[in-house]
Amino acid sequence: MDFTARFLDWLAGLPAGWLYLAAAAVLATEVGLLAGLVMPAASTMLTVGFLAYAGRLDLTTALVVLTAAALVGDHVGYLEGRLVGPRLRRGWLGRRVGDRRWDRAEALVAARGGRAVLLGRWVAFVRTLVPRVAAVAGVPYRRFALFNAAGVLVWVPGTVLAGYLAGASYSRLTGLAGVAGAVLAGGAGLAGVAMWWRRRRARAAASRGGPCAGPVRPRRSPLRSRSWRGRPARNRRPHPAGRARHREPADR
Repeated sequence: MDFTARFLDWLAGLPAGWLYLAAAAVLATEVGLLAGLVMPAASTMLTVGFLAYAGRLDLTTALVVLTAAALVGDHVGYLEGRLVGPRLRRGWLGRRVGDRRWDRAEALVAARGGRAVLLGRWVAFVRTLVPRVAAVAGVPYRRFALFNAAGVLVWVPGTVLAGYLAGASYSRLTGLAGVAGAVLAGGAGLAGVAMWWRRRRARAAASRGGPCAGPVRPRRSPLRSRSWRGRPARNRRPHPAGRARHREPADR
């Protein structure tokens, strides 16, 4: 079991109040801290939505708490980029992030400007780096706040509601599992029995040397499989009619 699965199991076992706080901490630290690259924010929001459908959490409270936490984390990341600047990438933790991820975030900000904050919200790892890169690139705070709010207000509720709808679909599927499972299991069982019986008859027929189940195409002899057309031209005997047809006329 990997880190994400163990974390989600631990999260689902918490009381409601602590679960809100733990989920909010995940969303805030994913962008607020550079080390938050490893935080499973999307999986956490899906789990929260699923638990809200199950009645463990209040859906409205979860949406408000997680949206606020994501906004706080993004602004902390932007502030860190303003204060530290390019030294973030040259630091020990920045080097651990990898040049490829930094280059991807910088290219997105260079090409899109403030809109990169909105677009980067949907890409893992990039949403952690884009607020810092935008601050270093000189994107104005108001522009950053506008696009960031637009992205968060779509990303967080959309992901939580996806988990909520997944819980609803899961409950419907489990309700139909009895009938559907019986039908599928019965069909699979019949198909397995039919295949076993056909193979058993084929093995029995082969052992007796008699006919087996199903039509069998006769094997052609290797001596008869060669057509007369494959013989050399000198061995062919022309047909008498053909010989007469190609005979040259006699001289008159």
